[in-house]
Amino acid sequence: MIRLEPTTALGNKTPYDETIGGIRIAEIAAPVLASLAMRQGKATGFRRAATGTLKTALPGAGKSSGNAACRVIWMGPDQYLVEGMTGAELGAAFGAHAAVTDQGDAWAGFDISGAECVAMLERLSSADSRRMAAGDATRTPMHHMHCVLVCREAGTGFTVYGPRSAAASLHHALTAAAASL
Repeated sequence: MIRLEPTTALGNKTPYDETIGGIRIAEIAAPVLASLAMRQGKATGFRRAATGTLKTALPGAGKSSGNAACRVIWMGPDQYLVEGMTGAELGAAFGAHAAVTDQGDAWAGFDISGAECVAMLERLSSADSRRMAAGDATRTPMHHMHCVLVCREAGTGFTVYGPRSAAASLHHALTAAAASL
């Protein structure tokens, strides 16, 4: 019988975690993510379910909101990426009011922290990470990949989500940019 073992997006049993020149880059081992999109004509039920389930306000453009249980990232009008809740949990709570897709296996995530985070991100993205405040979020290309950048702590803490299929390329871009400072 074949014995399968889970691996991180980078193909390891344990997540990558390294400090390069004062910048810590830590792979998120198994991101719990789901996309959440309001169905047409279902605004009232969607907002009611959001209030009861997410326990946080739905963020506006370029923002995220959250609590200890989950974080909601704005991805477009009435479209969100939810950290900390599975597609099954959201689907059960929102029912016919939302289109929900589990995204945990679709994205690779890296937490980046350190005093030089902004300088590193400026080498990779046109997003104005220097002006981002805690809770800000944006979709941005990084090293020719579509990514999501979330500011956790202004100037010193960010999360980058990119395609899991390109996790090694995103990891290389992050580590090369950190080493270049």
